[in-house]
Amino acid sequence: MKQPPYILVVNGTKVRRPVFVLGAPHSGANLIAHALRRAPGFHLGAGAPSVLNALYAVARRPSLVEESASGTATLLRDAFAEAWQLTPRTCPDCSGESVSMREAGRPCPHAREATRFGDASPDLLYSAKALHAAFDDAAFIQVIRDGRDTTVDMLEDEQSLMWFRPSLANLEHELPNPFFGIETEQEREGYQDLSLAAKCAMRWRGAVRLSAQLRGMFSADQLMTLRYEDLLGSEVATAERLREFTGARVSATDLVRVEPAGVGVWRNRLTIEQRDDIQAVASAELSRLGYT
Repeated sequence: MKQPPYILVVNGTKVRRPVFVLGAPHSGANLIAHALRRAPGFHLGAGAPSVLNALYAVARRPSLVEESASGTATLLRDAFAEAWQLTPRTCPDCSGESVSMREAGRPCPHAREATRFGDASPDLLYSAKALHAAFDDAAFIQVIRDGRDTTVDMLEDEQSLMWFRPSLANLEHELPNPFFGIETEQEREGYQDLSLAAKCAMRWRGAVRLSAQLRGMFSADQLMTLRYEDLLGSEVATAERLREFTGARVSATDLVRVEPAGVGVWRNRLTIEQRDDIQAVASAELSRLGYT
């Protein structure tokens, strides 16, 4: 059922066309988020507790959207409304300043400068459909990266590996489960016996399959897809595309990497066994996306 038009006012400004940056874990979405965050008038959040609680509730139980579309939309809008508030204690330009309790909850001087809003929280991709239901004018930017390189970074990230603990990998109630990349009963039954590399690759596989679904659901003015490897050396062209798509004055300078790009690192940092495990679960997606 179509949701009624939303009206959300934050810091005295009506939220219009919020921008959400999506991608599999360690896909390079943070690079795009960094550039958007530095665009004049753009307030891009990431990782606010209220947002993460709402996102993971939806991401791990996607059936919530079908069970209560209006309730889920309200949950997400309320979470972002809280996260986008700029006060002396939440504003990155004010943080650290000493203020009274009375002033701490009021908009800070920078609040009036924020005219556009968005978010790039981890695992935002898995709630994209719910976000579109909550913000029907939203713009989505998704970043695709070689699954072997993302697996390398996931294997070295304790936060990413945390989700594979039996206490958190709740696989009983949702099938298919895009968050873990599990689509069949057979995959669910054999999941706990997989190596960590295979589980990481399965999460990447689930993410890129979900990204493909979004390309079929959203129009070109709603969804932009970027390939991480193509950003290297194409910062000017990418900045222009982002400016045209979002309306934000994105600078090419802010797309230049400070650290190594990490393209092809899997060749030196994955064992033969890990490569075989990744190929076993994600070879079709790697081939389809040109990562051969």
